Amino acid sequence: MKTLTVTFHHTTNYGAVLQTYALQQTILSLGHENLVLETKTSSGKKKIKSVRDLYLRYLSWLRRKERKVLAKYFADFHKYKLQLTRPYTSMEDLRNDPPDVDCLITGSDQVWNFVTVPKFIDSRLLKFGKESAIRFSYAASMEELRYSDEQKQRLKDALAGFKGISVREQSAKEYIESFTPYQVERVLDPVFLLSKEQWMELAIEPRLKGPCILCYQVQSNKRMEEVAYQLKKETGYPVVSICNGPIRWMKADYSFHDVSIEEFLGFYNQAAYIVSASFHGVAMGLVFGKPVYALIKKARANRLKEVMQLFQLDDFIIHQDDKKAIVKYDSSRIYSLNEIKDKYIAISLDYLHKMLD
Repeated sequence: MKTLTVTFHHTTNYGAVLQTYALQQTILSLGHENLVLETKTSSGKKKIKSVRDLYLRYLSWLRRKERKVLAKYFADFHKYKLQLTRPYTSMEDLRNDPPDVDCLITGSDQVWNFVTVPKFIDSRLLKFGKESAIRFSYAASMEELRYSDEQKQRLKDALAGFKGISVREQSAKEYIESFTPYQVERVLDPVFLLSKEQWMELAIEPRLKGPCILCYQVQSNKRMEEVAYQLKKETGYPVVSICNGPIRWMKADYSFHDVSIEEFLGFYNQAAYIVSASFHGVAMGLVFGKPVYALIKKARANRLKEVMQLFQLDDFIIHQDDKKAIVKYDSSRIYSLNEIKDKYIAISLDYLHKMLD
């Protein structure tokens, strides 16, 4: 069967690219063809509207060489590791000349976020392509569970044509079921569908050898530095910070702004601990079976909180505004993590089999 995935992937964000790659590789392993929808949304540099925008532009200029290297790494990954359609410039373009496929898949990540890239929302609701095509979601997610009545109706109408609906978070499942008559399943983010060994086939050895306290952060969290250096005090391992933007969010022994996707995986493989405020930063730590500390704010807390709770790791959720002591991991925690992971991988693959059979 020829399948098409609609997701967020064309960005210098490790999680977005890794989840896209993982779902594609999983679909290919199940014996089906897969393309990823490519859309062209950028129209040049964003206008400076605030002092913060000006500061970010200045930081980007200071780190222009690293940013250029990083952009090339991501462009090469898209070109050589993902199977993409031609670029589409609008919904009209997509509807007039859709990819010739038998199945349309939306997910993972925040495909049902109605704010991000609004001109392609209908693509993420699979409102294009031939009527006979199978349509379903895989691990769809959304930014906030606060749709307007109009947005609720828009999603409800689109889902009427889906063979199956699956989401990444339990809260999203309950929210969608509260205003639609549809049954929604919860599945794992695609990155969990590939084993550590499969990810290592893609990884390269990082520039810094040996165990470390690996920090990956895409937004500020004032406790990250505190947690990382407490772990360093206990272990002696250096603190390594990977940044996919121009901002250096924390003090670290080593900060890198030009890490390729392959080296990113290499760092995860050799890290002793993962400290992250990013969903995929945490998820990849769980994939690699590492002790993970998830740092969350009150806003946007569901994604991180729910994945940690799913793996019974509530003790290792650290809220930005509390002063809870850091709980130490033991080997039984990692063993339990792997058992739970195997269970939910089986559930997730079973869902994909049902949709694609």
